[in-house]
Amino acid sequence: MKKYFLLIIVAILFMSCTKSFLETKPEDTLSPDSYFGTKTEIQTGITACYKKLQSIYNQGDMPLVIELMSDDGKDFNWSSPFHIFTKTNSNSQDGIWTNNYKMIVDCNNMLSIIDKYAPTHLTEATDLNAFRGEARFLRALAYFNLVRIYGPVPKVTEPLSDPTKAFGVGRASLDTIYQKVIIPDLVFASTNCYNKGDNALKGQEARATKGAALTILGKVYLTLNDANNAAATLKKLIVDKAAGTNYSLMPSYSAIFQPANKLTNTESIFEVNFNVAAGQASTWFKWMGVDIGKNLLANSSNQMLVEHNLMRDFTTNKDLTRYAASVDSGNCSPAVPPIQAWAKKLCPPAAQIKNYANTGTDYNYIVTRYADALLMYAEALMTLNQKDAAIVYFNQVRTRAGMPAITAAQLNIDMMLHERRMELAFEGHRYFDLVRTGKAIDIITKDLMTKVDYDDKIYINAPIPAYQLFLPIPVSQIQIDPTLPQNSGY
Repeated sequence: MKKYFLLIIVAILFMSCTKSFLETKPEDTLSPDSYFGTKTEIQTGITACYKKLQSIYNQGDMPLVIELMSDDGKDFNWSSPFHIFTKTNSNSQDGIWTNNYKMIVDCNNMLSIIDKYAPTHLTEATDLNAFRGEARFLRALAYFNLVRIYGPVPKVTEPLSDPTKAFGVGRASLDTIYQKVIIPDLVFASTNCYNKGDNALKGQEARATKGAALTILGKVYLTLNDANNAAATLKKLIVDKAAGTNYSLMPSYSAIFQPANKLTNTESIFEVNFNVAAGQASTWFKWMGVDIGKNLLANSSNQMLVEHNLMRDFTTNKDLTRYAASVDSGNCSPAVPPIQAWAKKLCPPAAQIKNYANTGTDYNYIVTRYADALLMYAEALMTLNQKDAAIVYFNQVRTRAGMPAITAAQLNIDMMLHERRMELAFEGHRYFDLVRTGKAIDIITKDLMTKVDYDDKIYINAPIPAYQLFLPIPVSQIQIDPTLPQNSGY
């Protein structure tokens, strides 16, 4: 049995992510019938669920697509269908769909396994509930990714020994996915996961915490335009300290993104952990468009560069601390030669980057951090007409970056989106922020139809179509399961 267990874990950790979710063979996912005879073995299975994050948030997968679809990132030639919103059925990004669903299936199956295990004492029962909370957090995060990218998706929450049994499920409504899966999962996780800094997480700081669950739940409520619940949820984290007292802004903005400070710094809430020594390297930097001569790395096509309108936003507002930490090689002055700027937050310094071409890096992908939570709380309070309270949290973020505080009277949704853009550039928030606030079509269309510095071409002549805000459902999924209708317009 032990040998069988080890083979399962090896299969999980090194499985291929290239196949369609519904075509995936049983050995590609964690079976609910797998043998887990101890709490330690169950924890190993939960750890395997986290492994999928390193595919979802790496290289050319989800982060690249949502940055290209925002007004912050572009491809070299401004020809990517994601950037200029000319996607067709062939641009469905099967990997985003498949990897998120593989994490969902593994979480479902681990939850079933945990339910069958009888704890022998109170501490073990607490640990098992924490494992349940982590599995439900990961499942909620995966569904939150899917519904924001594809719209209605299949609801799969029961254990599956064979993923092909998901045939015929169809697409559940957005309300069903949010109300029956995402919100209940995050509420459970916010109650049962450990707090950041708890002894149980020592040396395992990449595990989901109560704070992570509260932060993502607050983001879910904002996405649903439910400011009351967003404010109440984020208040638990920020004011009530329901997830512990270990959260605060780092004194130095640039220090947040250094591998030496990952996971344990006070601003970290949830990160995807990468570790070269453990064979789990990040290669995301290869897609961030290091373009000093366009030759630092091979395969420069499909890399992402920084839009000049973003650089103008930084420089016009004299937001130079965050500019320097977010962008490299860019200069908006007409007095300098044209040069393509690149996003440096998740990257080694340009002078060192060739050293990592074959090994990858230890740079984590930051899914959310305390500054994100503070700005979301401020936004929720602002929406509830509590601007005097909102401005306190808003200015905490702004003044940390060396920017002057603003007054409550100056605070509005456009100022909020601007501050989030400056603070969180290239961290995977901008596109979703524009969509959830109903600003995406106007702002992105203006970006694509306006010449700014060396971005001096116009590639569209009409507003981007609303249907293009979602990706098409992968054709491979529709071909094997006709209960999955394609998104309208594709």
